[in-house]
Amino acid sequence: MSYKQLHLEEGESVIFEVRKHWIVFFGQAIALLFSALLPFILFTIAKMFEISLPQFDIPGNVSALFLFLYILWLLSLWILFFLDWTIYYLDVWYVTEKRIIVIDQKRIFDRVVSNIRFDKIQDVTIDIHGFISTFLGFGNIKVQTASEDSTEFYMNSVRHPENVRKIIFAQQNKTGGSKL
Repeated sequence: MSYKQLHLEEGESVIFEVRKHWIVFFGQAIALLFSALLPFILFTIAKMFEISLPQFDIPGNVSALFLFLYILWLLSLWILFFLDWTIYYLDVWYVTEKRIIVIDQKRIFDRVVSNIRFDKIQDVTIDIHGFISTFLGFGNIKVQTASEDSTEFYMNSVRHPENVRKIIFAQQNKTGGSKL
């Protein structure tokens, strides 16, 4: 991958990329899949219990109208799927030799890019809750800076947060930053 858009300093290279665990996007994709199947499920339940649907006087081919509306529904879900994927993929932290570059993709056209120098890091906290998080190896990570406003950078559901903390700690020791 090319890191030209990160505007790295001379001699600086990316050591590690920090991304959310795949289970986050998988859960969103399963919800969208269920939403795509929902019209069929509701129709099947209505047929099983012989629930009569209200009769509307719709001129023309009713089947074609419902097929058209269902295709619009699927198209909307498909667009939501790619919006979720884009936000999942572009929300990333880059750990370099000198700093952490935080790219927080909030919405499709709403992004916040921040830099944290290792000498400004005061604390790195990881938070792993529950059986699934422990079993699949994901958790939350928070990096607190030692600036006047004491800024905190936070990412939910990070893959292997212990490894991320170790890499940040190792780079901080190499650059001579404060001890964690």
